[in-house]
Amino acid sequence: MSTKILFILFYCALVTCYNKINIIGSFANHNWKPTSILAPNLCWDDFEVKELTKMLNKIGINVAKSLQRNRTEYFLQHCLIVADFDCGDIEEFLMKANGEGYFKSPYRWLLINSNEHNTDVLRKLDVLVDSDVVIAKRINEDEVLFEEVYKISESSNMTYLNNRAMWSFKYNLKNLTASSVALKENSTGIDTNDPNSLKEKIQKTGEIEDYTKNKVLSSRRVNLKRHTLTMVNVITDSNETRKHMDDRMNLHQDSITKMSYAIVRICFEMLNATEKLMFTHTWGYRDKQGRWQGVVDHLIKKEADLGTLTIFTQERMDRVDYIAMVGSTAVRFVFREPPLAYISNIFALPFNTNVWLAILICVLGCSGFLYVTSKWEASMGMHPLQMDGSWADVLILIIGAVLQQGCTLEPRYAAGRCVTLILFVALTILYAAYSANIVVLLRAPSSSVRSLPDLLNSPLKLGASDFEYNRYFFKKLNDPIRKAIYDKKIAPKGKKPNFYSMEDGVEKIRKGLFAFHMELNPGYRLIQETYREDEKCDLVEIDYINEIDPWVPGQKRSPFKDLFKINFLKIRESGIQAAIHHRLHVPKPRCSGTVSTFSSVGITDMYPAMLATLYGMLLAPAVLLVEIAHMKLMLVRMKKADTENAYVTPFVN
Repeated sequence: MSTKILFILFYCALVTCYNKINIIGSFANHNWKPTSILAPNLCWDDFEVKELTKMLNKIGINVAKSLQRNRTEYFLQHCLIVADFDCGDIEEFLMKANGEGYFKSPYRWLLINSNEHNTDVLRKLDVLVDSDVVIAKRINEDEVLFEEVYKISESSNMTYLNNRAMWSFKYNLKNLTASSVALKENSTGIDTNDPNSLKEKIQKTGEIEDYTKNKVLSSRRVNLKRHTLTMVNVITDSNETRKHMDDRMNLHQDSITKMSYAIVRICFEMLNATEKLMFTHTWGYRDKQGRWQGVVDHLIKKEADLGTLTIFTQERMDRVDYIAMVGSTAVRFVFREPPLAYISNIFALPFNTNVWLAILICVLGCSGFLYVTSKWEASMGMHPLQMDGSWADVLILIIGAVLQQGCTLEPRYAAGRCVTLILFVALTILYAAYSANIVVLLRAPSSSVRSLPDLLNSPLKLGASDFEYNRYFFKKLNDPIRKAIYDKKIAPKGKKPNFYSMEDGVEKIRKGLFAFHMELNPGYRLIQETYREDEKCDLVEIDYINEIDPWVPGQKRSPFKDLFKINFLKIRESGIQAAIHHRLHVPKPRCSGTVSTFSSVGITDMYPAMLATLYGMLLAPAVLLVEIAHMKLMLVRMKKADTENAYVTPFVN
C-alpha cells in the first residue's frame, strides 16, 4: 500500500513538474515568433532542467541559463526570460534585473506563480507600458491563467489584464486517489511500471487558449488614464506663440512649432492622456562645456516626452529617439533668378555660332564683289563721290552698312549698286532680328544658378535668417563648397556675418541679386503677403543642408515610444496630418499667369555696349594721333622730295 501511495506522490510531483514545463513551452510557442528562453535564476533540480531543455528543443526553442549580456540588439526581441516565484531569491533577482533595464522593451518575461506567492515586489519594478511581463497564475489544479501586468508610470498602481491566455490540463487529478491503485488497467492507459509512458502521457495533456484579440502589445494599452504627457515646444519668433498654439493667429511666427503641436495634441487625446506644455528657445545643441540645451536637454533629463520637429544629427541620435515625421518643412536658399544680363553678355547671345559664321561669309563675299566692281569703275573714270577701287574704301562702306550708317563714297554703276543693295537689305533684316532678341534678353531671367557651385560663383550676395540652427549648420558642414560659401559670402573675415531677420531677408530677396537661407514656410508666407505677382514668378530654391524632413524627437527608449509611433501613423493614414499640413503650410508662391509690367534698363544691362563705346572713345584719339603722325610724315617726305627735285633740276637743264 505504501508503495502505491509513494507512486501517487511521485506522479503528483511529476505532474507538477511537467505542468510547469508544458506551461513554459506552450507560452513560448503560442505567439508564433522566434523565441529563445533565458532562465538565469531557475532553482529547479537537474532533472527538471533537463526535461525542460528536451521539450523545448523538440519545438525549436533554445534555452540558456544566463542573461547573455553580449547579445546584439537584433536578438533582444527574441528573448523570453523565465523566473519562478518558488525560488527563494526571486525578489533579489528581479530587483537586480530591473536595475539593469531588463524589464524594458523588447525583453519578454514569464513569471511562474503556481503556489500563490506574494507578488508585491512587482510594484517596485519599472514594469511600464512597453514591458511584456506575464504572470502564470494557478486558478485550480487543472488551469493556469496568464495575466499581463504593467504600470503607466513609475509611481502609478499596477494594472492587471486577465485576458492574455488560459492554460488547461485535460486530465483531472481528482480521479487519481489512493483507492485507484489499479493504475495499470485504468482509463488513462498509464503503466505504473513504465516511467516513460507516464512522462509521455503527462507531456501531451496540456494546451493553451489565447484570449488576445490583438497580438500587438502596445495596441492593448492605449488608455493612459489621464496620465500627464509633456511636450517641449521651441519658440524663436515671439512669445505671443504661447497664446496662439492652437489657432490661426500669427501663422508666420513659429510655424513648425504650431504644426508639431497640432499633431501631438491629437496623439495625446487618442491615448487619453493629459497634456502639459513646456517652452524653450532652441532645439538642442552642445555648448562649449559639452552640455545640451533646449529640447534635447529636456528629453535627456526626462522632463518631457516629446518635442518640436527636429532635424536629424548624429549627436542627437545618440541621445534621443526620433519617433515620426508629423509635418514637413525645409531650410533652403531662396532667391529671384538674376537677369540674364548679370550673368552673360547678352549682346553675344541672339545668334548662335552658325548664324555669326553666315553673317561673316556674307560680309566677306560682298566685300570681294565691291572691291572688283570699284576697281572696274575706277578704270572707267573717276567722280568725287566714287570709290577709287582701294580696300580702304570698301572697308569704310562695309563698316557703315554693318552699323546701319551711311558712306559718302558709293558705287556709280549698276553692278556695284546691286551688290551694295543686297548687302544693306541682308544686314537690315539681321539688325531687326538682333534688336528684337536684345529686347527680350534684357529682362530674361537666367537659369544658370541651380547648384551650390553656381551659387558660389554667381554675383548674388548671400545671407541667412538669424536662428541658431543656421549658425550651427553653416559651421558644421565642412565640405569645400559649403565651407567656401560660408567663409566668402556669409561670414567673410573682417566683416559682420550676414544674418538678418526674416522680414529683412525677404525684402532683400524682393530687390534681387540676393539669396536668403531661411525656413520656407514662414518665408513663403511673408512673400505671399508682401510681393507683387510679377515678383513671385522667378523664385528659385537651392538646398544647402541636404537633410530629410525633421521628425518629432522623444526620450531614448521611452516606454511610450511604440504608442506614439502607432498613433502618429494612424493620424497620418487617416488624412488628418495632411489636412493640418494644408492649413498651416504655405507652398512655393506661384504667379497667376503672365503679368505685363514696366521694367527699366539699368547700367548693368547695357554694360557690354557701354564698354564697347568706351573702348571706341579711347581708341579714337589714338587713331587720330596715328593719322596726324602719318600726315606729318607724309608732308616731311613730300618737302624732302620737292627739295631734292629743286636741287637736281638746274643741272638737268
